Amino acid sequence: MKRLLISVTAVLFFASCGGPSHVTAEVVPLDKVCAYEKWKTVAVEGYLSPQTMTCERRRKGGVLWCSFRVYANTSLTGTNISFQIPIAGLINGKNNRMDNPPSRVEDLRIYDNDGNLIPPESRVRVYGSLPKSSVCEFGLIDRIDRVS
Repeated sequence: MKRLLISVTAVLFFASCGGPSHVTAEVVPLDKVCAYEKWKTVAVEGYLSPQTMTCERRRKGGVLWCSFRVYANTSLTGTNISFQIPIAGLINGKNNRMDNPPSRVEDLRIYDNDGNLIPPESRVRVYGSLPKSSVCEFGLIDRIDRVS
């Protein structure tokens, strides 16, 4: 009985990790998102800028997540918002995640909600929420979709 309980718990745990997100939200223009309600999930569309990548490392090595910016235009200038993408692992899969950061930005591999690779500088829709502060940024994203 004890083994059965442990097995069922393990299956439920691993099933809850990774996979596509079912989050939906209102799409708000980038120039209006900072005025949106705090702690409520919202989506923005823009162009992913791999060159803005900065990563947060664990104390004992490895990367937890990387931050990026999404810009309203293809020249990757002007209105933007930053967000964080977690690193893919054995347990959580590749949906809405990225591989460990490469040494060259050209080798960056970010995966959308369906687990498909997002080419650099693609137009994406990012789902997240704003913190209850004056800072206008998303923390860890809930979902990322390639728009074009």
